[in-house]
Amino acid sequence: ARSDTRIRCIFHPVNQGAFFNFRSVLTEANGQYFVWLADDDYWCSEYLESLLAEAQRTGAALTYGRAEIVDIEIAERDRFVKELPTTIGRLPALINFVRFDTDSIFYGLFPTATGKKLVELLRTWRVPKTMAAAYPFLEYNFVSYAFVFGLLSSGGFCNERSGKAIHYAGGREPFSNSPSVGWRHLGLFIAYVLIHLQMVARFIRATFAVGSGLGVVASPIAALYFFCRRMSMIVFQRLKRLRKDGHECKTKI
Repeated sequence: ARSDTRIRCIFHPVNQGAFFNFRSVLTEANGQYFVWLADDDYWCSEYLESLLAEAQRTGAALTYGRAEIVDIEIAERDRFVKELPTTIGRLPALINFVRFDTDSIFYGLFPTATGKKLVELLRTWRVPKTMAAAYPFLEYNFVSYAFVFGLLSSGGFCNERSGKAIHYAGGREPFSNSPSVGWRHLGLFIAYVLIHLQMVARFIRATFAVGSGLGVVASPIAALYFFCRRMSMIVFQRLKRLRKDGHECKTKI
């Protein structure tokens, strides 16, 4: 900031959490385009200019490149996050986002004015404090979905695939699963129900904010799909664990 007048440093005297900072910095922005960068992430050298060129060329509401996971030990095949293809139309973009089911594109480039219409949606879910304490990942999971859903409802998506727009995202170790079905799983199921009901409301708010009737109609369908997908993944993981335990038992015998 001392050497470049375009840079401003903003400090808050009290730590109010990640999404407070996401909202705050977007509210302060005054440029034509906006992009976030998390504290444990970094960009390749041509990231911004590559995204900006594609955004201006296509007129997409959200433009992103590739995401590579760093800072944790994972298999090389898993290091690059799955990519959403370019879909300039609103409906194809929404359909692909629902199928894509990840928030990595949240760190893409978008028009500042559109983002400001959606910024208030970046708030943690309302769940009982006991649930929030038991499942700390719920504080961050899926919060950005309504924001992205609103952006894609206002335009489309562009994937800058030239290799000049790589976002190196700081990874974290996954939360460990309980080895047996119990009350924790029932609590998590209830938490997911509460979150996805709120997701419907936020999707509708987001699409109203950008004036997309198509998005309003698609909102409950998208939230229901996300919920069913979460539940099926939990069941699949549990069955996979049971088969593995059964195989290990036979091997020991």
